[in-house]
Amino acid sequence: MVDPALENKIAVITGAGRGIGKSTALLFAKAGADIAICARSKADLSEVRGAITTLGRRCFAGLVDLGNAAETETFCKDVVKEFGAVDIIVNNAGAYLERGAFEASDPDLWWKTMEVNVRGPYLITRHLIADMRKGGKIINLTSGKGYAAGANSSAYHVSKAALNMMTDGLANELWARDIDVNSLVPGPTATATFQNASPADAKSPEDFLAQGSEALPKGLPAWERVKHPDEVAEMALHLASQPIGGPTGQIYSLARRPM
Repeated sequence: MVDPALENKIAVITGAGRGIGKSTALLFAKAGADIAICARSKADLSEVRGAITTLGRRCFAGLVDLGNAAETETFCKDVVKEFGAVDIIVNNAGAYLERGAFEASDPDLWWKTMEVNVRGPYLITRHLIADMRKGGKIINLTSGKGYAAGANSSAYHVSKAALNMMTDGLANELWARDIDVNSLVPGPTATATFQNASPADAKSPEDFLAQGSEALPKGLPAWERVKHPDEVAEMALHLASQPIGGPTGQIYSLARRPM
């Protein structure tokens, strides 16, 4: 169903080949936006692009590794050339490459995580920001791990903490331009990044919930549950649909907390 707030807007979504990025791209297209997507898989990009054009919306797709600065800049230039301006940026792409203890960590994987999770959103935003229109929205997909230290996976914790601070700084800088910048914390979600791939095969959140607890990963707190990517996309749509002067510099979280 077309949303007047997104109709004919231009939305750029990174990591849109699967998971949250794919769900967000398709939902925004259904809401009436034209879409620019990037990912590392040509097959995934082709599938998503086809689905978007079937919905009657324009789609530009770029094969991009956000850890590669040159590829990222070229993609942004191509997006502006294709659409002329940008209304929404969803910095969704992320990497969770180094999961071990700091002392035993692989320096290359540790820094690659930083490149994708911090430099990637920085470069996407930096190269597109001059062409964002009044009322623009920037949505950074971050994590609760960026607000609390962990015993392992330090690269991921540090990268998301940095992205949280980038959200706050950008919100302050772009206030005068009527561009809102917010963080979206999905919490545990059925995506390949967190090796929760099986539940993501469900066609809808309803199908996902119907699979029951046996389909869910173990070790979650009793009050938490794994979300379907479509549920996260709905929150992204909510943020993208806010009027000029709406919330900015805020954290929107789908992660649950104990009562």
